[in-house]
Amino acid sequence: MSSSMAKKSNVQVLHMSLPRTGSFFMKAAYEELGMPTYHGFVYIERPEDHLRWFDAVQAKYYGKGKPFTAEDFDDLVGDWAVVSDNPAIGFVEELLKTYPEAKVALVDRDSNKWYKSYDEGVIRSFFTWKMWAVLNLIEPLQILKPVTVTRDLQYAIFRCKNQAEWQRNAKMICQEHSEKIRELVPKDRLLEYKLGSGWEPLCKFLDKEIPEKAFPHLNDGKEFELWMNNFQRREVRRGLMAAARYLVVPVAASGIALAFMKIWRSWT
Repeated sequence: MSSSMAKKSNVQVLHMSLPRTGSFFMKAAYEELGMPTYHGFVYIERPEDHLRWFDAVQAKYYGKGKPFTAEDFDDLVGDWAVVSDNPAIGFVEELLKTYPEAKVALVDRDSNKWYKSYDEGVIRSFFTWKMWAVLNLIEPLQILKPVTVTRDLQYAIFRCKNQAEWQRNAKMICQEHSEKIRELVPKDRLLEYKLGSGWEPLCKFLDKEIPEKAFPHLNDGKEFELWMNNFQRREVRRGLMAAARYLVVPVAASGIALAFMKIWRSWT
């Protein structure tokens, strides 16, 4: 990484824990400390990022296209103080090389509790008929495919091709992920944060004053479910618009439209 890029970047922390480790309320904690955080929810809400992450995932994990350089990653996330969650956690080595002076945080969560949350909140959500519709009816009609990117990345990280393999590999890959970060990051740059330990270890690690405000205790599960329902509704609206633009054969168009409307009614 060039010195000019290092001066440009705002990245101070790489929060490299897997999804369902409290990343949503950790995002709230970082931002309470004045550190804007790039998180999976942010990624989804930034259409300008979708194609770039798609290219990054395809290049690294599927051998399609040119791998991202340090400059590419810095152009994508360099304006944020903290980088966390999907899809960034699929690029640990690359981000460590791009930001060699950044501190690294890893949340320590009981593996059984993590698996239960991840299975219910992430794995199973990709095998509902609603998500099937998003992946197979809606996103194929669109240039931007954020759910496809997320699915492809999770399949790659967890070395799986279906639900059974995903569930079988999840705990093992979670442990491997944490061990890899411990091996790659010097101890003086690494915080292993234990959920429920409040502000003190985080603020000490970041050289920040402890806020008077209580540490965020958001319900990741409920927040994620609410966010996902809103996102899926929006995707259906986008799908209906795409169908109206591209499906010019009346019978085909009406069939797809009826399918979309069935989905829409189930979410309202």
